[in-house]
Amino acid sequence: MKRFYSKVISHPVMITVIFVILTIFFGLCKPLIPVNYDMNDYLPDDSHSTVSLDIMEQEFDGGIPNARVMIKSVSIPQALDYKKKIEAVDGVDDVMWLDDSCDITQPIETMNSNTLETYYKDKNALLTVTISEEKKLSAVNEIRDIIGEDNSLTGSAASTAVATESSVSEISLITLIAVIFVVIVLMLTTNSWVEPVIIMIGLGVSLLINAGSNIIFGEISFVTNAAGMVLQLAVSLDYSVFLLHRFEESRKEFPDPKEAMTDALTKSTSSILSSGLTTVIGFLALGLMRFRIGPDLGFALAKGVAISLICVFIFMPCLIMLTYRFLDRTRHRPLLPKFDKFGRFVSRIMLPMAVVFAIIIAPTYLASNANDFYYGSSHIFGEKTRLGADTTKIEDVFGKQDTYVVLVPKGSRQTEKALSEDLRALEQVKNIISYADTVGAEIPEQYLDDDTYSMLCSDNYSRIVVSVDADYEGNETFELVKEIRDICNEHYPDSYYLAGEGVSTYDLMDTVTKDMVKVNLIAIGAVFVVLLSCLTEQLNSKTELPSFAARPTR
Repeated sequence: MKRFYSKVISHPVMITVIFVILTIFFGLCKPLIPVNYDMNDYLPDDSHSTVSLDIMEQEFDGGIPNARVMIKSVSIPQALDYKKKIEAVDGVDDVMWLDDSCDITQPIETMNSNTLETYYKDKNALLTVTISEEKKLSAVNEIRDIIGEDNSLTGSAASTAVATESSVSEISLITLIAVIFVVIVLMLTTNSWVEPVIIMIGLGVSLLINAGSNIIFGEISFVTNAAGMVLQLAVSLDYSVFLLHRFEESRKEFPDPKEAMTDALTKSTSSILSSGLTTVIGFLALGLMRFRIGPDLGFALAKGVAISLICVFIFMPCLIMLTYRFLDRTRHRPLLPKFDKFGRFVSRIMLPMAVVFAIIIAPTYLASNANDFYYGSSHIFGEKTRLGADTTKIEDVFGKQDTYVVLVPKGSRQTEKALSEDLRALEQVKNIISYADTVGAEIPEQYLDDDTYSMLCSDNYSRIVVSVDADYEGNETFELVKEIRDICNEHYPDSYYLAGEGVSTYDLMDTVTKDMVKVNLIAIGAVFVVLLSCLTEQLNSKTELPSFAARPTR
């Protein structure tokens, strides 16, 4: 390695120019990378909800309802007028309202109360809208223009549209705040005013190269887009700091800067590389998750840490060699006090604290398993946001609602009716739209108009739309999903398909829960093996402790 480092240091200008060109190139690539904001797209291909959605897209024109629109203080004719306007929006596949479940020419007093209050309550109309994946952003914005500021829009389609619009500015702000905090910490903990600048330049180069090189993945998830750069900044910051501190120590022994840098790189390689490899392995372990946001984030960050290591071992030495004179000229007194007294105090309480931590491991582990987690996108936006406020307004009037769609093989209308009756018996089920309920099992298909028939039936399947009084996720929702699946399986053993926001979130929860146990065990085992091999290598070579390791006090 010493010969390699000597060659690197001998060409500082050329290597710096190469990295600058790479930074500019990949910086220009970054805006070209598509970002996927739909969490459900990352479910495994063989998950029940994913298969159900695929079948539904093949058999029917409209997908799963993914938005709810509440129109305040309207009559039934006015609500129907809003429905027609929303149906005309490019990207809207379907709009369901009271007229799809009841004969709205009859008096309201004669309608089923559950069905009526699902769609129309206190002169407020609630429309269930299906928006296509490709045109979510434009369709949501056009619907907002139609309904105005006084009415409300919520649902996963609206969440995706808002996340798409707001993420660019918010990610930039978060990254800026993180950079400011890092710079402040570096200024307080380093002995030169230029040192934080050099470290941040090195980090910036690795961050931009990694962000732009994500183009090799085709697209990235919104999680990777939002957290990737900040996480890479956090985990790779130490590498440059280690190298600079080792360089300062080596200069006391080697007056020639090139020799000092070669010595610093040689002595710090093992420490930095072992730290980097454990981090890379931890991120690569995410690639074993069936929930594909894990591989999406894990591979991007593993690549980022690898690029950070390359920058530390190749770019940073050259940058330091070009700027070390500025380091010397801008030195200042330490801004933080020495922590030797604190270090002695910690060494005295080392054994008691080890006992304390050993005691609290079990209860804290059990407490962590008792946490409640959000798996979907329904809780991303707070009540202070427009989307959060709209969600609260709708839930205050109509409660928490979701729409599930069941596909069953065409055949016996009596079996469909029996399934519908069993589903209707569930407390959370408020309304069902199906052939048996809306048309009647006794009426032949040829008596229906094409629009009504295509909404309820395809060539191979009948569609049952179930409106439930349930949140998009939570223990009660997950129990409801399991109960509905059991009922469907009784009537159509292993031949039905169930989809919906709550159903997808259930599969998401189930997949992530299983993934985390596997990933944690593999990551811990792999990191242990890497650390053990590095420790064995150090003991065999009798390498001195790195500069940042604890040393005994006199």
